[in-house]
Amino acid sequence: MKKNYILAFVLSFAVLMSWQYFVGHGNTPVPSAAPSLSGPTPAAAPSLPTTIPLPVTRDVKRESVLVFEMGINRISINRYGGAVAQWEIREKDQWLTLVPEQKFAVQPLASFPDVSFEVRAEGDRLVLNGQRPDGLTIEKTIRVSPSAYMHEVSHRLTNTGTGPLSTTYELGWGPGVEAGDENGKNGREAKGFQRAIVFDGTKLTKLKPGTHSGTYQWWAVDGHYFLGALIRNPAEATEEITVLVEKEEHYFSIRRVIPVHLQPGESRVDTLNFFVGPKAYRDLKGMGIGLERSVDFGYFAPFGRLIHQALFILHKVTGNYGWAIILLTVIIQILVIPLTVKSFKHGQKMKAVQPQMKRLQELYKGDARRLNSEMLALYQRHGMRFMGMEGCVPMLIQLPVFWALFSTLRNTFELRYAPWMGWIRDLSAHDPYYVLPVLMGGGMFLQQKMTMSSMDPTQKQIMYMMPIIFTFVFLKMPSGLVIYWLTNSLLTIGIQYYLLRKESGLGVAK
Repeated sequence: MKKNYILAFVLSFAVLMSWQYFVGHGNTPVPSAAPSLSGPTPAAAPSLPTTIPLPVTRDVKRESVLVFEMGINRISINRYGGAVAQWEIREKDQWLTLVPEQKFAVQPLASFPDVSFEVRAEGDRLVLNGQRPDGLTIEKTIRVSPSAYMHEVSHRLTNTGTGPLSTTYELGWGPGVEAGDENGKNGREAKGFQRAIVFDGTKLTKLKPGTHSGTYQWWAVDGHYFLGALIRNPAEATEEITVLVEKEEHYFSIRRVIPVHLQPGESRVDTLNFFVGPKAYRDLKGMGIGLERSVDFGYFAPFGRLIHQALFILHKVTGNYGWAIILLTVIIQILVIPLTVKSFKHGQKMKAVQPQMKRLQELYKGDARRLNSEMLALYQRHGMRFMGMEGCVPMLIQLPVFWALFSTLRNTFELRYAPWMGWIRDLSAHDPYYVLPVLMGGGMFLQQKMTMSSMDPTQKQIMYMMPIIFTFVFLKMPSGLVIYWLTNSLLTIGIQYYLLRKESGLGVAK
């Protein structure tokens, strides 16, 4: 019975990791926090009506790009539509592109695709001026923070015509946001992390293509490590807004469609903050608007946040994220040693009663009710309850902790380009020589061989397949994750070896 539950546990864990690897990550709502970091405070704007006319048409054939370098940001502006053709940030003395290179029908921050803008730089601002034939004049200003990732975009719209004017414009990000090197480094995994998300002040929601309404505090697209988000004006905090989500290839775009109603000579100014940059959890949390919710800690987010904090504390001690991961794994193993010992002792009892269980199975193979009754009595005589299942409980208790650690290491931006030692120069990328995954698989094989003496041949064959499956799944996983799992296997082997020697020394019956 116990062996079946252990087998189910291991297989379930393998399926969970395979699902994360091949299908992508989900979103688990987590609580937010507060103080304030860099980025200008949004200016107040008049309330907008919630009736959304049809979006404006788009012309994707025209492109005239001007490039501006402003501190750690380099922005390529498409004069047609006043859109962002490319946004780059400086990382490790090189420019990293965050807009996919494919040519899509939509570009980030596009507002009036049918207008050709004049573009100029004024200090930390990009000023775009355009006019439509119906008398609408547009002054679009993008204020760029030279040393941070929070910026501001505003539109001053004026009706210079002789009659009332009603129109719409869109404002959002996408399709997609990703580092230009992610396709080469993480391949299909980077593509699987693309999402369209919104946050209403309480809950993060992943959106499918279509039209969605709600009291969203911000709307965004994100990838594995990067985020492009627009933050609504606080003056509208309780109003319902509508966003449009589209998907092209594996990339999402999300845009708010804003209605405009102007009388002759009337003007209005709409101002929003927007974030384009890395999903560094502590920095995002410091902004106090819930952007840290975009960092996915998996199914057990409370454990994940705790582990994330512990990882940074240990990094301060070791000065290296690789050693911080190893030290964190050691600490977790120490904390769960009582559970490991309990599970081991139960396993020893199961081995002791195994011959008697086989005799009962032979005697009562045609009487299932009698067999269950006799096995229950056997368990009780040896001090085991719950049909021998209590040995699985320590493993089930550890599952949330190990899974949270798995998810946290997989989604921690700070591991990007963080070296460990030797050939491991980037803990967020896979081992280029596959040494760590092979060692991990070998460790798992040895670990299982030490605990499978009482299994029947069929169960042994299945269990021997698990190291192969795990090795395959971890081949393209970030090195930081493989270091964790390898360390965990080696520590478990050491603990099991010590307990076996101790039991053998005491002369416990096998």
